[in-house]
Amino acid sequence: MSTEFAFNQFQFGDAAGSGIWLIGHYRQHLRYNGVLAARSPPVLIPSFSILTIEGGNKRAWLDAHASWHNLLRPIANVTGIDLAVVDLDDEREFYSWIDAHNLEHQIMDAVFGVA
Repeated sequence: MSTEFAFNQFQFGDAAGSGIWLIGHYRQHLRYNGVLAARSPPVLIPSFSILTIEGGNKRAWLDAHASWHNLLRPIANVTGIDLAVVDLDDEREFYSWIDAHNLEHQIMDAVFGVA
């Protein structure tokens, strides 16, 4: 099973690229949930509202996204940064966050067999 989530698909300030990234990223999280649900016994974790940044509320998106990762990490035996702690409006922080986030997804992709 291959991934449709493209790492570093968009640059800081690219609204259109961000939208494309959000969709692929959300679907990748759903893919993780599907892989886990297919296990025997199934591992069921909730999905979170991370498809869009509703009303530009980045804080709510970051918190929901971090919650999802926090549930996946122990299953994948992965550690990472607190993904809720970033100023996405600061270019330097944005790229540091993207790099750390991409690394975590690459590891989870391999562990869950979706790379």
